[in-house]
Parts: sequence; structure tokens; C-alpha cells
Amino acid sequence: MTLAVSQSRALLITVNYKGEQSTLELLASLRRMNEFSSLNVIVVDNGSGEENLTQVRTAIVDLPNVQLLCSSINRGYFGAAKLAYDHYRAHGQELPNWTIVCNHDVVIDDQDFLLKLSAQDWQSAGVLAPRIRLAETGADQNPFMLNPPDRWRRFTMKFYSSCYPLGLLWDWLSRQKRSLRKVFSPATRTPEMPRQIYAAHGSFLIFSRNYFLAGGLLDHSLFLFGEEIAVAETCRRLGLKVLYAPGLQVLHDEHSSVGPGMSRTAYQYHRQSVRHLFSKYLQGY
Repeated sequence: MTLAVSQSRALLITVNYKGEQSTLELLASLRRMNEFSSLNVIVVDNGSGEENLTQVRTAIVDLPNVQLLCSSINRGYFGAAKLAYDHYRAHGQELPNWTIVCNHDVVIDDQDFLLKLSAQDWQSAGVLAPRIRLAETGADQNPFMLNPPDRWRRFTMKFYSSCYPLGLLWDWLSRQKRSLRKVFSPATRTPEMPRQIYAAHGSFLIFSRNYFLAGGLLDHSLFLFGEEIAVAETCRRLGLKVLYAPGLQVLHDEHSSVGPGMSRTAYQYHRQSVRHLFSKYLQGY
């Protein structure tokens, strides 16, 4: 099926893998938005199996601006997003001002989100980082990184990706740190102003038309981790800004996609991503 809207101010690509209920909640939130008909939506499924898509197919049957694109294999996050983006462009669709790539476990609860997004100047930035509120605590996941990874951060990335036990230890320590933040860091903070940052959180990335016109890509070599740094370094090399835009807000039910702990499979994906980041993006630091 080809999307009925030939010209759209925004395209949203969400990646689903055996998360039908979360995807349905996202679609329901999109339908409640003002100007929803101006948004093109592609739900790209990463080989979940037809038994996991019955309700999604039913939910979109009367939505001409929503398409389900199925991959027979699990291509990873950016691999699936690239499949959807390439499919969109291959069918003659004009490059929209904004292309959103997001997890299926997010909800846009601001009905004026699209109106606020369309008011943004797509020529002023490569990527926008919205306020991503965690469903459990309300804490904001953006900015993901204010500055490029320093020597210590680059060392720790290599350290915890060197073997599985160290990866487990580092993952456990990270979770303890986040738990402490829940206790001692209130979710309600003084509202922040839009500003330039280094990297946006990967669960909800808003790419401007400028990003793709300048030659920016979705790096499908990153299966599940590391897209934040890849996008940040792409923008840096192209002379584009990553802007934190707290006026745009979404809600994120973190870990509903990959689970709460690091499995050995997830560790292997993480390790491959770290190696790819250092070989392609971080070799100049």
C-alpha cells in the first residue's frame, strides 16, 4: 500500500518488534492530534510474525495516511527505519520538512504537537531533541549528551564492551545510578530554553529536511545501540545543529522494547555498536 498523502509536512517512522500493544497506544495518540491528516506514518515491523500484527492491521484499515511495512527479518532500529524511509522516497513521496524516527513505546500526549513542530524552522537545525518524559518518573531523557564524549567516556565505552561480565557490571551500576536519581532528582524542574546540544536521545529523533539534503543518512550498521552518537557526529561533520526543543514533548515507557536487563544477545549488539562508533565516528578524538 502507498500512502495517500503525496505532500506532507512530517513523516513519522516507528519501529515495532513484538510490541503490538505499545504500537496501538502510539497510533491512538497520533489519531488524537490536531492536523493528524497532514502526518504520514509508517509502522515498520521487524519480523514479529503475522500473529503479532492482527490488531495493528485492524487499527489502520481506515487510515489512508498510515502504512504497515513488514520486514521478514529483524533489521534493528535504524535498519528498519532506513527501510521505511527508502520505501517512502522510492514511491515518489516528497521529502517532508520533518522526519521522526521513534520507538513504538512512546506516546504523544500533546494534541498540538504537530502544530508546534510545523512552526519550527527546518533550515535552522539538523535534528531536534524534544522533551522525552519517562512514564515512570517524569524525568526528561534529553539532552542525551551536552558535549562530545570526553576521554573518560570513551574509555568506559571500550571498557564495558570488552567482555560480557564487565558489560553486566556496568549495566547494573548504571541502573543503580538511575534509581538514585529517581529519589534525589525531582522530575519537575525549571523549564529549559531551546539550545544547542551534542546528542539527542534515540527513542524519538526529529530529523529536519536539511539533514537529508546535506547528505545525512540513517546508519543501518547500528543494530540497537549507538544511534545518538552516530547522528550527533553526522550533524557535526555536516555543520548542522542538534537543538534541544523542550516545547515539543512526548512520553516514553522505557525498556518495553528491549526489557529491563542486558541479555547476552543485547550485549553483543552493544559491543558491535561501540566498535562501529569508534571505527567510523570517534576515531578523530
